[in-house]
Formats: sequence, structure tokens, C-alpha cells
Amino acid sequence: MDPIVWKEEYNIGIPQIDKQHRKLVSLINHLSQAEMNGGMVSYVFDDLDLYVKEHFRAEEELLRAFEYPDFEAHKQEHRTFEGWLSAVRQSFNLGGSSAHLIAQSMNAYLRNWLINHILESDMAYRDTLTVSKKKE
Repeated sequence: MDPIVWKEEYNIGIPQIDKQHRKLVSLINHLSQAEMNGGMVSYVFDDLDLYVKEHFRAEEELLRAFEYPDFEAHKQEHRTFEGWLSAVRQSFNLGGSSAHLIAQSMNAYLRNWLINHILESDMAYRDTLTVSKKKE
């Protein structure tokens, strides 16, 4: 698959969150390389686990602090993603599927999730956080 190229339209307008989203794009692109090279999938899992913990915690803290009205629904999207990642990692660790198939499946899911989550769910809170920041 072609690497994902970060587009200006993906920016939320909150530097910390935008930087973390760009990190996810980098991880997805790394997964694409691992898929093509037939290896490194377990390292991508480690990086994704760390990313998810850091990014979701930071984003949820911001949303809670700014009293985002759809906080619980947004948080549930994060928990759903974490459940997916855990299930895929468990399948990989059990050896139920080849690393190549796991990488392909993860790549497709992550690309779809990233774009939809940023452009829909994250953009939905953008005004709440950026308007509130301007008032301070």
C-alpha cells in the first residue's frame, strides 16, 4: 500500500493532538513497510500499544477538562479500538494467522479508522476545544 501522506485537513488545530495523529500515520506507514518486508509486526504492536495509551489518555483529559458534551461516546470509541487491538494482538501471539495477513488486516483497519476518527469524531470536538482556548 502507498504510504499515507498527512494532509492539512487532518489537523484538529490542537498541536499536541495533531502531533499524536501524525505519529499514528507514521506507525501505519511503518506497518505497511513491515507488511512489505514480511516482518516487524510485533514491534508495531508495541508501538501501537504505547501510542494508544498516551494519545487516548491525553485526548480524554482534554475532552474532560473542556466538558465536551459527547465525551462518553468518544471515550467508548477509544475503548472499542483498544479491544480490537488487543484481539488482533492475541490472535497474532497465538499464531492463528500469518504475520503477513495480520499486517494486511491491521493496515486496512487502521487506515480506515484513522481517517474516519479524525475527520468525524475528532473534528466534532475541535470547536469545543479551540473556541474555549481562545476565550482564556
